Amino acid sequence: MPSDKDATIATTALYSNLNLWLEKGIMLGHQDDLAYGNKWYKEAGRSDVKSVCGDYPAVFGWNLGNIETGSPLNDDSVAFSDIRTYISDVEKLGGISTLNWNVHNPFTGKSGNDCSVEGAVSSVINDKTIQKRYFKYLDRLALFLNSLKDEEGNLIPVIVQLFQENNIPEKYWWNTQQCSSDDFRKLWMLTINYLRDEKNIHHVLYLFSFSADNENNSLVSYYPGNNYVDMIGVSQQFVQENDPIGEIYMRMLNKNLKAITQFAEKNNKIATLTNTGMEGIKIPNYFSKYVYPVISQYKLSYIMFGRNSWNDENKYYIPVPGHPASDDFNVFSKSPRILTCSKISE
Repeated sequence: MPSDKDATIATTALYSNLNLWLEKGIMLGHQDDLAYGNKWYKEAGRSDVKSVCGDYPAVFGWNLGNIETGSPLNDDSVAFSDIRTYISDVEKLGGISTLNWNVHNPFTGKSGNDCSVEGAVSSVINDKTIQKRYFKYLDRLALFLNSLKDEEGNLIPVIVQLFQENNIPEKYWWNTQQCSSDDFRKLWMLTINYLRDEKNIHHVLYLFSFSADNENNSLVSYYPGNNYVDMIGVSQQFVQENDPIGEIYMRMLNKNLKAITQFAEKNNKIATLTNTGMEGIKIPNYFSKYVYPVISQYKLSYIMFGRNSWNDENKYYIPVPGHPASDDFNVFSKSPRILTCSKISE
């Protein structure tokens, strides 16, 4: 069952389906897949994943950064009104939407990457003025979440990832160097309690995800608790400049996927690979040699590849037709254990 005892029927059904699909395989995910892709922007029905393998991804990632400011655009310059439409389109396709929110620093009012002030997390918990500002951020998030409805007016269940990669030093204001494990858990619980109890949000599954590391300290120490988490994830990018033959990538991916799947099973949660890929896909057999041999060993809900930028032709994580890695990705996507959108509807 979802961590929210008052979860909507549709949300409970999604949670049940996620568990069923775990037995079937690993869902293929792609960030911003319907919104734009390599050298294109906002073309109805277009998808770089579909252009290569003939099917949409099963999971679609969306960025909610800037929703808290009242801006009409997220921090990738996609209109929130369009994201709302895309989420409805995904629901019609039978797919799943995940929402990632790198919330602004409520202490400074600057972006989520602003780590200029020590103790921002503590201030949200203990300073009523800062907390009130943070609750205004949550009000705007809740307003958007409550606008996600299908054609019959029913709320569309979604996955929301909060406070990601807290173990990367000085990347976000909630990082482990500036935030104790106790304060992080309090911030997480404060956020969920406000959304559930004050804003009546009950159509969300919550995802806790950290960046792959050697000790998995963030998983054990910073885990917010079973009553506030539905899914557990890890992110790991293949950066070839620091890892020419991918040995670090595969070793760290294997180690961390083992840790999260074991932890998820112990706590009756769902494990996932929240963000991975190789920018520019410089190795033609990346998907079959580096990704599949590792992920196929584990019971994962989905694997989310990074976005294909529309305005930077060198920034992409899914190949397009004619790319040296396109055949390899096509084979990867058609593996029996890799689930695209039509496969989860079978």
